[in-house]
Amino acid sequence: MAALPDGTYLIMNGAQQGFAGFGLATEPNLNAVLYDPSKPVNQRMSVMANTTIDRLYHNEAVLLPDGRVLVAGSDPEDVRFPQEYRVEVFIPPYLMGTRSATRPTFTIPSNNTDWSYGQTVTLNVQTNSTTAGVRVSLLGAVTSTHGNSMGQRTIFPAVSCSGDSCTVTAPPNAHVCPPGWFHLFVLDASGTPSVGQWVRIGGDPANLGSWPSGFSDFTTPGE
Repeated sequence: MAALPDGTYLIMNGAQQGFAGFGLATEPNLNAVLYDPSKPVNQRMSVMANTTIDRLYHNEAVLLPDGRVLVAGSDPEDVRFPQEYRVEVFIPPYLMGTRSATRPTFTIPSNNTDWSYGQTVTLNVQTNSTTAGVRVSLLGAVTSTHGNSMGQRTIFPAVSCSGDSCTVTAPPNAHVCPPGWFHLFVLDASGTPSVGQWVRIGGDPANLGSWPSGFSDFTTPGE
């Protein structure tokens, strides 16, 4: 299940019968389903496209910065099904037709991508019409393995717009938003997302970014 910028979720891969791993799954699921929690009960599931690749154990579905979903993984050692290493890209409905050509854009000052809790950040937003109805979503960086996306989290922070200027209020604390990296998306009134940009929220309390220095054979990541 991969979270998408508009608050929906893409459910795909796996099997219709059995358990993960050790050859205990049968009837590979080739169909993708979109789950929309904003719709009434019993109307939240929509059938999407099919794949031709069986993806059982170790399947992956990861959101890309452009709003598409990278689909990969399988268990080629399970020779009962045509599993393989090919990678696919799933295009959600919000990028179908002309919507991908009219997606919103935004800019954020290069020195304003490291947010404190409760901080207000101003974005310059360009849409196909006006900024009325603009939303912002923050999607946590994930590690996807064994059919699970650890760290997956979707947050819709408060946002207000005046003209092309939109002010976003960062989440209030670590209980709502654990410290880490989040993909920032701007969505227009129709729900079409921008290309995402990484921001860090809550700093680096564990000092994960404190790389060693002074070694001639080690290049600090990001340099």
